[in-house]
Amino acid sequence: MNALAKPEVGKYLNEHFASSYQKVGTFTLAGGQKQGGNVASYFSTPDGEVLHVIAGPVDAQTLLREARWVVETWKLAQLQGADKTLTKLKLFLRKVHVERLREEHNLDLRRTQLPGVTGGPATPTIMLERTVNWRPGLDNPGRIHLLLACYPLVRIEQIYGLVFERLLNQPLSTIPVVRRG
Repeated sequence: MNALAKPEVGKYLNEHFASSYQKVGTFTLAGGQKQGGNVASYFSTPDGEVLHVIAGPVDAQTLLREARWVVETWKLAQLQGADKTLTKLKLFLRKVHVERLREEHNLDLRRTQLPGVTGGPATPTIMLERTVNWRPGLDNPGRIHLLLACYPLVRIEQIYGLVFERLLNQPLSTIPVVRRG
């Protein structure tokens, strides 16, 4: 898919985000090209609290659309004063993910009691894993919105393993990159 090869995508991401990467799956490099493995794109605060995730490779148009959604959502949160307290921000982010579930995945959770925001379990990773299996039939974008509706601003270290292993079916690995050719 190589969305980052498109100049307009790179320009927008460079303008609005600080990029980083961490190898967590197994893949090889052959002739300078990555083979195997998977990818997840995280949009987070500078403190590592996740605003949005793209699970798996996507085309340039999708990556750009999702990045713009994050930027515009953040601007709207600031405009509405939702960024003034952590609880207000979490409630705002919950609402926008619930809206996307309703509009894009035909799942209306507006009257559903969701976990998270003002408290929650002592072990959020367990609850995050349960959330992924809560609504069978959702595709990965829907599962991400469900996850982030239940746990807005979850820390990246609490979610990345779940995204890779449960959504992308990619085991985590500490094996170094194998170079061939």
